[in-house]
Amino acid sequence: MAYGTVVADVMQTSTPNGVLGAKNASTLQNRLIDAGFTINQRGYVSGTALSASAYAHDRWKAGASGCTYTFTQGSLGVPIVITITAGSLQQVIEGCNMPEGGTYVLSWTGTAQARFNGGTYGSSPLAVTGITAGANTTIEFNTGTLSYPQLEVGSSATGFEYRQYQQELALCQRYYEICYLALSGTNAWTPGSTIQFAVQKRTAPTMTYLSTISASNMSPPNSFADITSYACTGYLSATSSGNSFCRTTNSASAEL
Repeated sequence: MAYGTVVADVMQTSTPNGVLGAKNASTLQNRLIDAGFTINQRGYVSGTALSASAYAHDRWKAGASGCTYTFTQGSLGVPIVITITAGSLQQVIEGCNMPEGGTYVLSWTGTAQARFNGGTYGSSPLAVTGITAGANTTIEFNTGTLSYPQLEVGSSATGFEYRQYQQELALCQRYYEICYLALSGTNAWTPGSTIQFAVQKRTAPTMTYLSTISASNMSPPNSFADITSYACTGYLSATSSGNSFCRTTNSASAEL
C-alpha cells in the first residue's frame, strides 16, 4: 500500500423493528427534528387532549382540530411508536433547514397517513415536488400509528437516521428550552440577573415562569425583560431581609 492511501470500509448497520439501514448520525439527512419522539421537555402525558397548535413532544404540535395521542416512553434516546387517536399531529420545518427546495420524500412506519402543507393525505412513502427553497414546510399526520418518520431530499426513501441524544436535544432547544436561575444571599435577585440559554434561539423567545424552589424569603419573579436570542434578564424580590436561596424554572419558546 502506498503511503497516503486511505481505505474506507463500508459501514454496515442493523435493521431494528424492520427499519432498514440506520444512517450515520453525522449526515443530518432527516429534516424532521425529534423524529423518534425521544425529547419531551414539556412533559406531555400520554392521552392528553391538545388544543389546536399546542405542543407536546418537542417540535410536534396539534393540528387545526387539536390532537390526542398515546405512547409508552422507552429507554432514553430510543425511538417510540405513538398512536394518534384524534385530530392530527404536525411539525413545521424551518425554511433554513430546507435550503435545496424541489423534491422531498417522507417515509414512516404505521397506519397514519401524512400530507405536505395542507395537501392530500397519503401513505408512506410520500413524495412532493415544487418545495420552495428556504420556505417553511409543514408535515402533518392523521389518526393511526406512527414511528420512524423521515423527510429527506429526493424521491427515494432511505433508512431511518439515528442521532445522538444530546444532538437531538440541542436541535430541539433552538425552539424551546427549560432553563433555570439559582441565586443565594440577602436580596440576591436584582434587575440584571441573567439566564444563559444552552442554545441560541431561533428568535427572541417568549419567557414563561413555571415554578420556584425557595429556601426562604423569596417571592416568584414579577417580570422578565431585555430578552435576546442568547439570554434573558429578570428579577425576584425578597419578601424580607435575610439569607435566601431560590431557583426558578422557566421556559423559553421560539417556536414557529
